[in-house]
Amino acid sequence: MFALQLTVPVLSANSYAQSQQQVTNKSAESKAQKDQPAAEVNTSESDKPETTVFPAVTVEAKASEEVTGYVAKRSSTATKTDTPILEIPQSVSVVTRRELDMRSVQNFTEALRYVPGVAVDQFGFQGQGFEYLMMRGFNAVNTANFRDGLSNSAVGFFSQFITETYGVERVDVLRGPSSVVFGRGDAGGIVNRVTKRPSATPIREIEFQYGNFDRKRIAADIGAVSKDGTIMFRLVTTALDSDTQTRYPNTGGDRAHNERFYIAPSITWRPTVDTTITLMGDVLNNRSGSSPFYIASPIGGFTNVLQSDPKFSKYNTNQSSFSYQLEHHFNDIFTVRQNFRFAQQVGRFQDLFQTFNPLDQPKLIERSAYATNERLNQTVLDTHAQAKFNTGPVNHTVLLGADWNQTNLSLKFFQGYNNGFTVPNIDLLNPVYGTPIPRPDILGQSAKQKIDQLGFYIQDQLRYDNWILTLSGRYDRINTNNADRLDSTLSTKSNDSAFTGRGGLTYLFSNGIAPYFSYAQSFLPQTGFSSTGTPFDPTRGSQFEAGIKYQPVNGKGLYTVAFFDLTKNNTLTRDPTNLNGFGFVQTGEIRSRGVELEARTELLRGLNAIGSFTYMDVDNLKDTEFKGKRPLQVPSIMTSGWLDYSFGALGIDWLRGFGLGGGVRYVGKTYNEEANITTTPSFTLFDASLRYEKGPVLFNINASNIFNNHYIASTNFGRPYLGLERTVIGTLTFRF
Repeated sequence: MFALQLTVPVLSANSYAQSQQQVTNKSAESKAQKDQPAAEVNTSESDKPETTVFPAVTVEAKASEEVTGYVAKRSSTATKTDTPILEIPQSVSVVTRRELDMRSVQNFTEALRYVPGVAVDQFGFQGQGFEYLMMRGFNAVNTANFRDGLSNSAVGFFSQFITETYGVERVDVLRGPSSVVFGRGDAGGIVNRVTKRPSATPIREIEFQYGNFDRKRIAADIGAVSKDGTIMFRLVTTALDSDTQTRYPNTGGDRAHNERFYIAPSITWRPTVDTTITLMGDVLNNRSGSSPFYIASPIGGFTNVLQSDPKFSKYNTNQSSFSYQLEHHFNDIFTVRQNFRFAQQVGRFQDLFQTFNPLDQPKLIERSAYATNERLNQTVLDTHAQAKFNTGPVNHTVLLGADWNQTNLSLKFFQGYNNGFTVPNIDLLNPVYGTPIPRPDILGQSAKQKIDQLGFYIQDQLRYDNWILTLSGRYDRINTNNADRLDSTLSTKSNDSAFTGRGGLTYLFSNGIAPYFSYAQSFLPQTGFSSTGTPFDPTRGSQFEAGIKYQPVNGKGLYTVAFFDLTKNNTLTRDPTNLNGFGFVQTGEIRSRGVELEARTELLRGLNAIGSFTYMDVDNLKDTEFKGKRPLQVPSIMTSGWLDYSFGALGIDWLRGFGLGGGVRYVGKTYNEEANITTTPSFTLFDASLRYEKGPVLFNINASNIFNNHYIASTNFGRPYLGLERTVIGTLTFRF
């Protein structure tokens, strides 16, 4: 902890060192004053100065929390050290809590809509809670999930850990390979969710929300601090009850229903000024009847007929986690940290899928039912030591650490019935829903998978004058055990190891411009099974990136341009022979090249802006059948922009408290099959928000897809996925 500086312009190594020395001196003086007995501080009346002396106020905060509106200036996601974003030789975007609140973000993928290089909602509306996203052209749904710097990436057939956005303080997006310090970071990048935790200035708020589709939610964020400030507590909780846009025809308007409950207590203890211990836990229960699978017409068009049934489809999960974070500063040079988390999820899933379309009756669709019981556990432990020292004119920030990541998946897959029951067919012209359908009882697959990963890493951030050189290296050993409980001859074991590295060079100009160049690698074991039940080989990725970052001196903005050339081996694609659409196969090598532009700034007093542009050229390089073709669901162009204005900046009394925001998002066309024959058209969506804030009360109305553009998000192996319809949500927040 240290006295917070309001501005952190980095002009040169010398000026940086001087400013750090001043901070250290002030911190030492403040600490010395705190440690003095009260009797020593008292003075006599004659000794008191004639001028009025106000009591000293010490404001303490971590540098990583330095945020101005929509702009964050520092991040620990890329390096595990608190580093200015300007000095990181890779692309980093931060979605602040301010932005999440102003855009009234309701689900995790919605938080990433205005981030370059990230495509979200490619499977359209996902009421089940799945967080589908792609980063630089690569599927990242089960690889990019990180929370508080630890991997939260594990997946089964349906099971995967879910994020409650109300419990998130900020979201850091690191694009490009990131295995060096995080182990399970994939080629496209990682998304680090930073959890709300206790603070010296606790937030106390209660929130009520109502929206279309009869959405109802209540939430609370309550904190407390002991008198001496050594113990801080926080409790975040929310409950949701909502219908969804998933509506079944010929049922009088029946819609799929969702329910969710989340609670997350946390406590921080600071026994000394140098030691911090934080304990965090959470429980999330999710109940969803949403199934996004629509049946295509015989000629491939959209029919608005769902292949599932409102009385049968269930995506139910119970997840929980416990974690702790320890930090101790021995002196101005050495710091040690240890982060631990155990997370688990138990899920029961069942749904219907199209299996056959008879040629003699093209309007009659045969269906089958299947169900899974899944248990997912993940244990992650990361320990590292940090040292800051000088060797002559070179300043070093050295990180030496080890992490352990163990994932356990237990899966039972049921399909078919012992009594010969068959699922009723569905007529596209006159669909009938509500027929009782029992849960399948024939066990088709029973398997367990255990992945043990142990990694050792070292990193040095060297600073000489205006040059910053970042060097990182990592060695991993991975043991994978796949046990088939129905046929032991199909059980497999494998051992893998790899070295990955990263090197980056940045130059800091005095005017805030920072060009950089970097090379980074990734190595990732892949959880889950192929359609045949065999495990997947680890992926490997490598990337060259060059770019320029610009942060105006004493300004409230951050501008970035990044060019990248990224290659990944052993990528996964959906198996076209698997009719339920959830099987995967490993293809060859995919290359992604492109450019990303991002601006996050305060254009004028009260006017915040976000702008992003992405161009990607993504090709299969080694696939013998589809060489030179673009993978599915990968747009070549994405662009977005958001403006938010607080009318209080005008100085007009009756406008104080009002705010208005608006945004536009464009996603280019995508191909529907590996052969790149047909495409899903591009689409443009508009968002808006209106708010009024007075005293402790904030009222916000947010609308997504405000013009209710009906679009297809993507078409995958002949199945169209309907995009998100217009949602309008009103939120009333009381802060006290």
